[in-house]
Amino acid sequence: MLSSEPQWVALYTNPRAEKQVEKNLLREGYEVYLPLVRELHTWSDRKKWVEVPLIKSYIFAKITARQEALIRGVVGVSFLIKFKDNVLTIPEKEIQMMKNFIASKVEIQVRTVEELHRGRRVRIHSGSLAGMEGTLVSDCEEGNFAVEISGISFALVTYVDKDLMEAIADDEESKTASKQKKYNIR
Repeated sequence: MLSSEPQWVALYTNPRAEKQVEKNLLREGYEVYLPLVRELHTWSDRKKWVEVPLIKSYIFAKITARQEALIRGVVGVSFLIKFKDNVLTIPEKEIQMMKNFIASKVEIQVRTVEELHRGRRVRIHSGSLAGMEGTLVSDCEEGNFAVEISGISFALVTYVDKDLMEAIADDEESKTASKQKKYNIR
């Protein structure tokens, strides 16, 4: 639920309008984050590297409860992501993890959380992603690492050598167990 303090929220945009929505939100004075990655696009006559949104039709904005109605009026914004009539807020830590993931220039895949067969929570202890916490994914090659973005059912996935990870103990395991029960994950 939104408060009087600015919080990160996920906005769903019109198709292929993410960059224009970013410009519109910045013009209106909002703090925004549009995660972009470089992809090589090939046409019949040329190849070109282009920046594309990491998660299609999603952009993140930092807003207060009073700004909720105003942000809906920004051209290109379809709706705010909600759960049970409450706008979902995304912790600052998760926005920063997305930024770190992209800045590290590792290969990233985006998957819906439901596609993941999640295992043990882990922390990367060295390398360009040191300190990042996430989940060891077992649906692909061993060593895949995922960071879940709360509330929007997406995860960023990359390969991290198992030697660079350590298991997270104590209450983190109980949180994972409750999530597994919630999503019927085995």
